[in-house]
Amino acid sequence: MHRLARSALAAAGLGAATVVAMQAMVRRSRRIELAGKTAIITGGSRGLGLVLARELVDAGVRVALLARTDADLLSAESELRQRGGVVETFICDVSDRAQVEAAVRQAEAALGPIDLLFNVAGIIEVGPLDAMTEEDFRKSMDVNCWGILHTTRAVLPGMRKRRFGRIVNIASMGGKRAVPHMLPYAASKFAAVGLSNGLRAELAKDGILVSTICPSLMRTGSPRNATFKGQHRKEYAWFSIGDSLPIASMDARTAARQTIDACRHGDGEVLLRGPLNVGVTLQSLFPSLTRESLALVNRFLPEMGGIGKESAYGYESFSEWSPSFLTQLTEAAAKRNNELRPRPADAT
Repeated sequence: MHRLARSALAAAGLGAATVVAMQAMVRRSRRIELAGKTAIITGGSRGLGLVLARELVDAGVRVALLARTDADLLSAESELRQRGGVVETFICDVSDRAQVEAAVRQAEAALGPIDLLFNVAGIIEVGPLDAMTEEDFRKSMDVNCWGILHTTRAVLPGMRKRRFGRIVNIASMGGKRAVPHMLPYAASKFAAVGLSNGLRAELAKDGILVSTICPSLMRTGSPRNATFKGQHRKEYAWFSIGDSLPIASMDARTAARQTIDACRHGDGEVLLRGPLNVGVTLQSLFPSLTRESLALVNRFLPEMGGIGKESAYGYESFSEWSPSFLTQLTEAAAKRNNELRPRPADAT
C-alpha cells in the first residue's frame, strides 16, 4: 500500500513538473523583442503610465501617450524625448469613443502601425457607500472598463490585418477582492478583469495576446489626484498612508517592469507584487478569510459625514496625518511621476 502511495505521489510530481516545463516552453515561444515596436499608452502622462513609458522608450519602443491634460502631456513628452525616446502625445478622454478613434488614427499616422496597447488610464474615488452616487459608478465604468473597450476596438483592425498585437490592461487586485470604501472602483475593475480575460480568449486566434495585470497598491504618487468623499481628510489619510507602506504597496518601477515582462511573453492574468507584499499571496490562498477580514477593516474606516456626497481631490484633503513622515514614499513618487500639479485624475 505504501509502495502504491509512493508511486502515485511520484507520478503526480512528474505530471506537475511536465506541465510547468510545457508552460515555460510556451511562454518562451511567445517572447517578442520590443525594440522597433510602436505602443499606445493611455493615462501615459503621469503615474504608472509615465513609468511604463520610460521603460518602453529605454527599450527602443516608439510611444504615443494619451491623456486628458495638455500640460501633463507636454511635461511627459519633454522628459521622454530627453531620454532619446520617439514620442507623440494626444489629448484624449478614453471614455469618449470618438476621441479614442481619432487619437488612434493620429498615432498611426505619426508613428506607424500600433503593435502594443497599454490601457492604464483610470480613476479612483474613495469614500463610504452612502457617499457614492449612481453617477460615481457610471464614471468609473466609463473610464476603467469602457475605456479599455474603446481603445481595443480602435486598434483591432490593424492588429488583425497584421495578425499580431499585444494588449495589456491594467486592472487591479481591487478587481479580484473588493476593498471597502472603493466600491465604484472595485465594480469597474471587476468588469475590466472579465472584459480583459474574455478578450484574450477571443483574440488569440487572430495572433493578438491580451494580458490582464492586477497590481496591488503601487507607489505612483496618484493619491493626490484621486477623489475623496465623506470625511475626505480621514479618507485621504488612510489611503495615502497605505499607499506608502512597503508591506502594503509596491514600487512603481517594479510594477512597470513586471507588466512589460508580461507583455513581452504574452502572459494571461498576472498578479503584480513586491517582495514584501505577502498580502497578495494570502488573498489568493484564503479568499473567504480575506473577505471576512475586509469586512472587519471596514468597521475602522471613517463613517459618513464631512463633505458627504461632494468630492475633493487628494491635494485638497491634506491633514496632520498626510502628508507626513508616514507618506514619504508616496510623496517622493508623486514628485518623480508628474503627480504634483493639481488637475483631474486620469491615471491608475
